[in-house]
Amino acid sequence: MGQVTSENVESFLYRVSYEAIYEYDDVVVLNDNILKIVPYPSDNQRLISEDVRSEPNGYKVRFIDSFGNVNYRIKVTEPHKLLRLSSESVVEVKRNQMIDCKLPCDLIDPKFTSSSDLIDVDFFLDIGKELLSSSKTLDELIRNTISFVRGKMTYQEGSTFIDTEASRSFLLGKGVCQDFAHVTIGILRSMKIPARYVMGLMNDNPKVTHAWVEVKTPGGWIPIDPTSYRLYSIDYVKFAIGRDSNDTPPVKGSFISSGKGRLLTVQVSVIAE
Repeated sequence: MGQVTSENVESFLYRVSYEAIYEYDDVVVLNDNILKIVPYPSDNQRLISEDVRSEPNGYKVRFIDSFGNVNYRIKVTEPHKLLRLSSESVVEVKRNQMIDCKLPCDLIDPKFTSSSDLIDVDFFLDIGKELLSSSKTLDELIRNTISFVRGKMTYQEGSTFIDTEASRSFLLGKGVCQDFAHVTIGILRSMKIPARYVMGLMNDNPKVTHAWVEVKTPGGWIPIDPTSYRLYSIDYVKFAIGRDSNDTPPVKGSFISSGKGRLLTVQVSVIAE
């Protein structure tokens, strides 16, 4: 169920849902948010349908940002103390094949080889030189990089924050999926290998959003997950891509109220069609 094979390319059809509920101590008179909770509509994904809602209802505008991500801006002006933001989409995910190359590979993409807000490429230069000297192919370099990251870092919830820089989490030696992705990206970029940050959902009973990495190869962008050490044949559903996590928050915005607000719950699902 949900799997299609065509011209040696496997694809999977998924129904994807996301729901976040926010509560507030006092009445909110304006809530203005930008949402990235619809599957990325390009590369190895084909977006078939999408439905984004808010309760209370708000003014809704859809736009595509410079990375190709689907964004919804929703402005709620009806007074409320509870806000529900949700999406339901159907997407086809294709499993692209990893095409290896002998180093140095001719892979050029300045946007994804440079430093960004949370990733200082220069910090990882010495590490990159050492890994590059012991690798002959792109595949070997990727595997060596992920093995290095997993040998230096331990997964620990609550050890970092959403704005923790890659250098900081590396020195701490711990973090969550966001940090594993940032460090991996920093090392790959230090070797001039284009790498980008991905936010989305795992396809096997996800509980929350997940972060992983896509590497540019001769055959296009290929996923790698340093947190769980999964390479290439990954059928995750990506919501957004960017230089680092600052480019890809699922929900970002502001509200006007005399009270404080908080995220109450997040529920996600990926179901094979």
